[in-house]
Amino acid sequence: MTSQSNDPSQAWLAWQLRHGAGAVDPVPLFHQTLRTRSGAGLDALAELATGGRQSPQGLLAEVLAKGAPPGDSLRPARRRALAGVAFAWAGMLRTPEELLASALVFEALWPGDGLTWLGPQLRLTGLQTLFLAGRHEQLAALLPAVRDLHPDAEHYLRVDLANPHGPATATADEQRWDELLAQRFTERGLAAPSLQADGQAAGAEARSPFDRLEAPGARPGTASGELVTVIMPSWRPDEGLVTAVRSICAQTYADLEIVVVDDCSGPEHAETYARVAALDPRVRVLTMDRNGGSYLGRAAAIEASRGSLITFQDADDWSHPSRVELQVAALEEAGPDTPMTRSRAVRAKDDLTHQWLGYRAVRENASSLLLRRSILARSGGFAPIRKGADSEFAERVARLHGAIVDVREPLAVTRLRSGSLSRGDFTFSWTAPERRAFRSSFMAWHRRLARRRRQEPGELRVQDAELATLPFPVPAAWVRDLPAADHVPDRLGTAYLGSFSQPHGSRGGDWLMRALREGAPGAPAGVWHQDLRATTELRRPELDRALDDPLLDGQAWLVSRLDRITAGRLVVLDPSVLSLMRDQEVRVRADDVEVWLAPEDVTPGSAGLPEDLLGASDLLSWWFGLRPRWVLAPWLDEREQTMVREALPGLDVMAAQAGEVTGAR
Repeated sequence: MTSQSNDPSQAWLAWQLRHGAGAVDPVPLFHQTLRTRSGAGLDALAELATGGRQSPQGLLAEVLAKGAPPGDSLRPARRRALAGVAFAWAGMLRTPEELLASALVFEALWPGDGLTWLGPQLRLTGLQTLFLAGRHEQLAALLPAVRDLHPDAEHYLRVDLANPHGPATATADEQRWDELLAQRFTERGLAAPSLQADGQAAGAEARSPFDRLEAPGARPGTASGELVTVIMPSWRPDEGLVTAVRSICAQTYADLEIVVVDDCSGPEHAETYARVAALDPRVRVLTMDRNGGSYLGRAAAIEASRGSLITFQDADDWSHPSRVELQVAALEEAGPDTPMTRSRAVRAKDDLTHQWLGYRAVRENASSLLLRRSILARSGGFAPIRKGADSEFAERVARLHGAIVDVREPLAVTRLRSGSLSRGDFTFSWTAPERRAFRSSFMAWHRRLARRRRQEPGELRVQDAELATLPFPVPAAWVRDLPAADHVPDRLGTAYLGSFSQPHGSRGGDWLMRALREGAPGAPAGVWHQDLRATTELRRPELDRALDDPLLDGQAWLVSRLDRITAGRLVVLDPSVLSLMRDQEVRVRADDVEVWLAPEDVTPGSAGLPEDLLGASDLLSWWFGLRPRWVLAPWLDEREQTMVREALPGLDVMAAQAGEVTGAR
């Protein structure tokens, strides 16, 4: 379900955010607003920016009609809060009007101090907002005076302003664009990328600039050595697969076998696979009997391949002709004990513009791993899941067998498409909750592996059979229709909702840890982590490491709000975590709900208000279709129990009952 409209508790929460601990600095507040998509957070920022005069809707209308007030006319606190509103408008990705208003705010704030009170990454985000909102001439006028941006960030803004194929027609300059597009490659001694002539028949759909990329100055087949298998999983491909395979066929490293995996795409895609198979005799297509995702496709291709070295390519990306050659050379130079290399990539859209709000264009390329086949026998392969296995695999290998060697040259252009499996999981200051839960889980397992490596004699080996049983919790949606789904529960006896971060977890954490240790293995309790409302930190804290053993020993299962899982009983350990969940989708179901109360819930906090228990009750009823039971937290002493009861004379507050903590029903 999505959140309620016209939530009556939003004003209460906005007051707490505006007046609570840490609210003097709007930067953490807008990050938290984006992480939670909180309407109340945006309300608080707008109130801070206007001295309580306007709501976000009123401020939006004023900025669109009249422009934003000049930055030098505002006190520093209001200037920072107004920037926070602009970041929230842009980052929530809701409407073109909010994006434009955000750009207008940054234009107004920039003169004078150049937003130097913000860090370089946030200033880049402001400039990207101008580009994405169509304020190209204004961006071009600001850019010469900008200081301290990362060189790649500034460079690709200039590239995109000159791009004759993109939206910046007023600043386009084709000759300048050609030079700038190639610069990050040529300055490192690489052949310059350019665009092929379109070459389409009359009436045919023109290929995108991305699909016309080539580097004609490179000489294919001039380097050789060990056989390298290039594995390219794909499902229902388009022209991007032809681009990807063509770029691998053009590699300067000749000793390749190219395995394109057809992940049960269906007969309507047979012509595309026939086209790529005809590009080069080194290409063959491996067709899967059933759809299993890219990592099962990788595993099948590894089994069917011959190369002593193995690398990967996403099915719509473009690799520079020197990618394989340079990565093999880096592996050889690093020595036989080095497990693998990785290169960098430039992100780009189909029109070869590069702006993704809040992110620089150049990044490490997760799909570029080039590894020794022998490492798979020692570390195991990819986890049999649908998402996230490449990052887990790379970190596992690095932890067990040594650091990955990174080749610093940009050796690929990776495609930015909103519909891809990974792109939708990350936006400016937001990460999908399943991604966060997954990372917390596998890092717990990696820490255990590292301990085993230190404590046990001989070489530690991870077997694929161990991976098949999922040695750490994995989101249920990531194993949909896969054999590993048998190891993921769809129902839990009890799930606990609270903050379990380190070191700022909410109360009840110590009690829960003891309860989990006493629970029965194989009958896990759900641990549903949500951030606290405090807005003093920019970075989200990591999950408490005390949960490592319960998670890995079957006593706990990490739950995210988007899991389609049912709890027989949901226990809210700390009602304060509910406040930032009001505008978030929740797919978890519960047959029964309890809220455990402590004195801090019924007494005013730093904002002068207690927790909004009626609002919490309404929210839980909206999610689960039932009202919660109010229960005294079991760790309270008699005095604290009396304090809670006296503060809530009209509410039926029950004493905690002894009973099982864990166990599926």
